[in-house]
Amino acid sequence: MELPYVTLDVFTRSRFAGNPLAVVTIPPWGPQPTQAQKQTIAREFNFSETIFIHDVADPATNSSRTIDIFLTTAEIPFAGHPTIGGAITLLSQGVTQIVTKAGPIPVTPTGPDSVSIAVPHNVHLHAASLASYPGLEPAVHLQRNETIRQLELAAPVFSLVKGMTFVPIELSSLELLAAVNVSSMEFKAADFLDADWQQGFVGRFYHVRTGTSTTDDGVPVIQLRTRMMAHDLEDPATGSASCCLAAYMSIHGGDKQTTQARRYEFTQGVEMGRESFIVVDVTLKDGALDTVTLAGSAVQVMRGHVTI
Repeated sequence: MELPYVTLDVFTRSRFAGNPLAVVTIPPWGPQPTQAQKQTIAREFNFSETIFIHDVADPATNSSRTIDIFLTTAEIPFAGHPTIGGAITLLSQGVTQIVTKAGPIPVTPTGPDSVSIAVPHNVHLHAASLASYPGLEPAVHLQRNETIRQLELAAPVFSLVKGMTFVPIELSSLELLAAVNVSSMEFKAADFLDADWQQGFVGRFYHVRTGTSTTDDGVPVIQLRTRMMAHDLEDPATGSASCCLAAYMSIHGGDKQTTQARRYEFTQGVEMGRESFIVVDVTLKDGALDTVTLAGSAVQVMRGHVTI
């Protein structure tokens, strides 16, 4: 079995920047790869995520595609840069909807190499914090910098959807952000998150507010520099974490959103030499979260076939 693939750098227009993504297409006919084979392919690419697009027999009349999103170790229900990258590879086919395990996601073209997507959300603020993580030894498992470590212990734990959870840790300066180090500690959802939420991925999202502005149509904008850390991993661009932080800041932050719309502009990956640009728009309705929209671009780097 041979499956065509392309690789992209997502949340950038420059090759070898942004976040790499492998996009493997599964034809609508013939043998299909098993779950184990898809996991093996994701491990072989060794990117933060690999996606599998299920092609359709009637692409001229079917504008929806289903995708599977894999880390190197497991399948996940949603992630931002895989969905953005996958949607951009399908622009020429007129695809307007991507279906993930988290639900259907409308896609809007914003240019020849960029899209925005309506992000599924079922947000939840957990009772726990890292300070209550079972067996945690802060000086061993958290950041070496004492100031950052104390902020980690006090930070909230927030889910965008079931299976995608982040700890948003606000820092006061870019110098502190540069001091963040990759940790071997893996935070697991089981016995940590609230009941019925103990599944999926838990990451730490360090961020610094770098400025504010206003769009031409009067929407307030907050600019941030960010870094996302997980088990032995730093991610150069994390759309799901950006959406999670934007949602948290709008409805729980110290300066909760008071306008109907607010934009967040994220710069990530600078410390890795893979600068990325992510835009998230949040709207509220009657004071509650209404829509979360993620936008970005991508550029193709490689193409070929995977042989199973």
